[in-house]
Amino acid sequence: MNRIVLSTTLTLAAAAPFAAHAEDSSGDDDLNRFSLGPRIGMNFQAHFRSLAPNSLSAGPAAGGANGHYLDGYVLGDSSGNAGGLTWNWGYQNASQVVGDTMQFHSAPSTSISSAGDSSSTSDAQLGLELVYQRILGHLPFGSSTRWGLETGFGYTDIDLHDNSSSIQNTTFSTDAYQLNGVLPPSAGYHGTFQGPGALLGDTPTQTSTSIFNLLPSQQKLSGQLLTIRLGPFAEWNFTSKFSLAASAGLALAPASIDYDFSGVSQSSLHSSKTDLLYGAFVGATLRYDFARHWGAYIGAQFQCLTDMNITAGAHSAQFDPGATIYLTAGLSFKF
Repeated sequence: MNRIVLSTTLTLAAAAPFAAHAEDSSGDDDLNRFSLGPRIGMNFQAHFRSLAPNSLSAGPAAGGANGHYLDGYVLGDSSGNAGGLTWNWGYQNASQVVGDTMQFHSAPSTSISSAGDSSSTSDAQLGLELVYQRILGHLPFGSSTRWGLETGFGYTDIDLHDNSSSIQNTTFSTDAYQLNGVLPPSAGYHGTFQGPGALLGDTPTQTSTSIFNLLPSQQKLSGQLLTIRLGPFAEWNFTSKFSLAASAGLALAPASIDYDFSGVSQSSLHSSKTDLLYGAFVGATLRYDFARHWGAYIGAQFQCLTDMNITAGAHSAQFDPGATIYLTAGLSFKF
């Protein structure tokens, strides 16, 4: 926030000498103009992505008798698993005996992967702008062309949404160990490291079943974008009432943006960030003076600003005002 205050102060300080300049070579009486009106911004973009998908793996089946399961265990014994067999095993349910095998079940493993990065382009974003112009002189193209300095102070309300889905993969794994013709003890059996006991093969055969689900999520960027524009302008007077002006220059944009994420698979996430964006602008304004001091105008601006990145948990969002277009209209007062 200190950066925003400092930059705003420096911009206003830079503009002050021009605004206070009293001499003008044009000879016109009305050298100052204020314009105020609504401003509609378009083409704001937001880019959303998952930084680190949540993933768990059941792991591959391996020999050596080192399995811990939901319904039992198969571990190494004091003989060092002589002959590829171990008596240090136990199981809970009679249904685990399937043919000549003893089956053990692992905890389901889940992975959540993004369905891909997503982007959102905004609808029209509403705002307001106050512009001050100081006429400093004539251009060399004739008495109907003038130039001066323009500074604008704008506000835009930001509201960007995205609805997308992630893919959840839940894997159920079963490890089957060979009984090799051995009649297993009754369910609830617990073998020991020292043994002896019923022998079980120590190398499993693993089978897995996967279930896929789509998990919808909602992401949102909201907040306020202020703009401070400063640059020269040139104005062509077609008649005593109609004029066309073009301007260009630098733009500073203090931005305060909130990032909200919500989804079925996890609780809502929220993050906020304030930063100073910067860039450039070009604009054109068509004006009609319907009275000595009063006029009405319509105009358009193209503005290019730097991006802002915001992170919330394992998700991130990029606020992208890199190629925005504004439509303006309102009233002006010159003196």
